[in-house]
Amino acid sequence: MKFPTTAFFTAATLIPGGVLAALLPKDVVINIRVVTTISGNIASTLTGLTTSTGPSEIANIGQTLVAGFTEIIKNVAGDIVAMQATPPLNNADAGPIADALREVILCSQTPTRLLSIVIGKHSIFAQFALTVPIVAVLRSLEGAVDSFAYAMITLIPTKQISVTSDLHGLDVSVDNTIAKYGQICIPSLLYPTALPICIL
Repeated sequence: MKFPTTAFFTAATLIPGGVLAALLPKDVVINIRVVTTISGNIASTLTGLTTSTGPSEIANIGQTLVAGFTEIIKNVAGDIVAMQATPPLNNADAGPIADALREVILCSQTPTRLLSIVIGKHSIFAQFALTVPIVAVLRSLEGAVDSFAYAMITLIPTKQISVTSDLHGLDVSVDNTIAKYGQICIPSLLYPTALPICIL
């Protein structure tokens, strides 16, 4: 599956001289929802992955997973650049942004649900020694989430408490997924009856 390539330039325009124009509150909301869409697409791809899936298809899904997370990281990086080019917003303008962030993380839970699915598929990827590129992209995602949180707090400082609280759960989910995929696993000769043995 090919994920939609939606660069931050869809919501941040260039003015003459190649300088980014300041974001409007609705632009920030759009950027948040783009990441949600990509997360949903990755989750849909993973739902068909089972212990009955063939090795070549598992490898393809693993590559798709890494590509999807890479796309999220690229979008978040673009969002950060655009937010850094925008002066801090007042409390009225910050409200819809904080609401959108909370809706995505706490209500729809699309990003955290995706990470839960990824954790649930760990033994399949571990059986075929496909966890290394996945944990690598997850570590990059962790850095992107931290940078995004800082940029968001700088953009809407009056909502610092809610942004910090909302993103904390996502940060914990990323950490848990990294811990899972960072395990050393021994493939099982009896797979799928017996799953690989993994240690920290």
